[in-house]
Amino acid sequence: MIKGLILSTLLLAVVSSVAQEQEQEVLALLNAARTNPQKFSETYAQPYIKENGLEKNSYAKSLLQDLKQTRAMRALQMADALTHAARYHAQDMGTTGKTGHESSDGTPFHIRVRTLSKALGMIAENCAYGQTSALDFVMQLLIDDGIPSLGHTQELY
Repeated sequence: MIKGLILSTLLLAVVSSVAQEQEQEVLALLNAARTNPQKFSETYAQPYIKENGLEKNSYAKSLLQDLKQTRAMRALQMADALTHAARYHAQDMGTTGKTGHESSDGTPFHIRVRTLSKALGMIAENCAYGQTSALDFVMQLLIDDGIPSLGHTQELY
């Protein structure tokens, strides 16, 4: 795991009538994982993995081990400009049916984010698709099933 990575951006691709509420729930869950990884594991990750039959999934097992060993980190905060960039991307992906970090016009995420937010320093983007609850969204990113680099997990804590 990359320790102490400070994210300049956290893009939440949640588009619905309750998007703002879900964004806050996602942020709260991510911060729970960052600020108290062991408690997050006990409260959320372990029950989620059991309820979804992922006990034998190597990515889920790896997450539980990582949460056990990870030190507490600072909480993330919402930034209006970055939230705007995330909503723009989510709407673009939802409208076109595409997935990924490039906009439908081919613009790479780092250019899109810097243009919309004027973000400086290191930036990262985490997208998840098909999830309807904040917990499903966060667990998809943290388990990172099928992503050999575990890029989402490493960027989040």
